[in-house]
Amino acid sequence: MLQLRFIFWSFAVFSLFYINAGIVSAEAEKSKHTESEHIDSVTEMEFVLIKGGCFMMGDTTGHGEIDEMPVHDVCVNDFFMGKYEVTNEQFRRFILQTGYKTSAERFGKGYGISNEGMEDRGLKDGINWKHPLWPSDSITNKMDHPVLQISHEDATIFARWLSMKTGLKYRLPTEAEWEYAARNSTKEYEYSWGSNKPADNIADESMRKYRKYKYWKVWDGYNDGYVYTSPVGKFKPTKLGLFDISGNVSEWCSDWYDSYFYESKIKDNPQGAPDGVERSLRGGSWNFKPPYLRCANRMAIFPNNWSYYIGFRLVMEPDEK
Repeated sequence: MLQLRFIFWSFAVFSLFYINAGIVSAEAEKSKHTESEHIDSVTEMEFVLIKGGCFMMGDTTGHGEIDEMPVHDVCVNDFFMGKYEVTNEQFRRFILQTGYKTSAERFGKGYGISNEGMEDRGLKDGINWKHPLWPSDSITNKMDHPVLQISHEDATIFARWLSMKTGLKYRLPTEAEWEYAARNSTKEYEYSWGSNKPADNIADESMRKYRKYKYWKVWDGYNDGYVYTSPVGKFKPTKLGLFDISGNVSEWCSDWYDSYFYESKIKDNPQGAPDGVERSLRGGSWNFKPPYLRCANRMAIFPNNWSYYIGFRLVMEPDEK
C-alpha cells in the first residue's frame, strides 16, 4: 500500500458557510446539456456521461498492493465526470467570486520542490495554488494546467460552491466511480490506456534528462515532452473520453481511506469507510513511477495536506427522472 504522507498542522477548519450565501445562491442553469455531455456555464468545465455498470474492483493483474485486495464485484450508477482535471483558470473564477483562501494560503506554506529536482522536496514559504511547484513558480502562463496545492477541504468547498451556484449536484468522485472510469468501465485495464505505450503526462524520459531527476525511476522509452504538469487535454483521451486520468496530477476522491475496506465487499455504489483519518487519492501524477499509475492503485493522504502533485476533478450527478 502506497502511503504518501506528510503532516501539516492547518489553521482552524473553515466552516462550509464561509462562502457568502448571497454570492453562491442558486442561479438558473444555462449550461449546455445533452444526454451524454454537459458543459457548466460558471466554470466552463466539460463533463461526459459515464454509463453505470458492474466491474471487478481491485488488483486484477497481481501487480498491486494488499489494500487492493480482495478483488470484488462492484456496481455504480450513471454519473457525469469531468473530461479534464480542474484547471487554474477554473479555480481562479471560484476565488474571484468568493474570496476564498485555500488551506495552503492560510497556512503560509506548501509542500513543494525546487526548480532543480525532487531531492529538494519539503515545506516552503509562499507555495500555494498560484505558486504551485516552488516559491517563484507562477501560474501566469499555465492557466490551462491543472490546479495544484489543493487540500481535500478546498476541493470539497469548490464543489459545494458550484452546486449552490447552479442548482446541480457536483462532488468529488468515489473511489469506485474513479476506478470504474479509469478502467474504461467494465474492461479490466491495468492502466487507463490499456496495456500499450502510455498516453499521459507521467515520469518519463523527459524527466530523466532534467537535472536531479536523472536517477528517478521513469517509464523507459516513453517521452511525453513535459518535465512538470502539462495543459489538460494534451494527450489521447480514454475510450470514455476522459483526459489525464492516469497522469498530470493525482486526484482527491470523496472516500475516507481504509486499507481493509475491500474486505467488506460492498457491491452497490460503495462510499468508502464511514470515517477515518486519511482520504483517498487516485491517479498518477507528472512525477509518478510506473507501478503507481495503475487504475487499481490506492493512496492515503491526510485531508489537510496539499502538494505539488495533488489536484482534483469533479463528477456531477444526473438529474433524477
